Amino acid sequence: MQVLNKIEGSLVKPDVVMYNTIIDSLGKDKLVNDAFNLYSEMIVKGISPDVITYTTLVNSLCIVGHLKEAIALLNEMLKSIIPNVCIFSTLIDGLCKE
Repeated sequence: MQVLNKIEGSLVKPDVVMYNTIIDSLGKDKLVNDAFNLYSEMIVKGISPDVITYTTLVNSLCIVGHLKEAIALLNEMLKSIIPNVCIFSTLIDGLCKE
């Protein structure tokens, strides 16, 4: 997250791709709360999450075994974003590893 703070202090404006990259890294390190805090921050800053954002968050939840929350997040996403095969594959993979 220090990287994002440095980027925000420069001339480069963080976008959804930058946020997704950091959220993905946090999730892979099992720092799910930090990933969701960053997700909330991007929304507050007016950066709309995309299907990749949700896929990385679903994957993060699956990694730590929070499958009900992963399904709930997918359902939240479906209200405003068209899913792709990757998010369903991520969730199925997480469910199969349970």
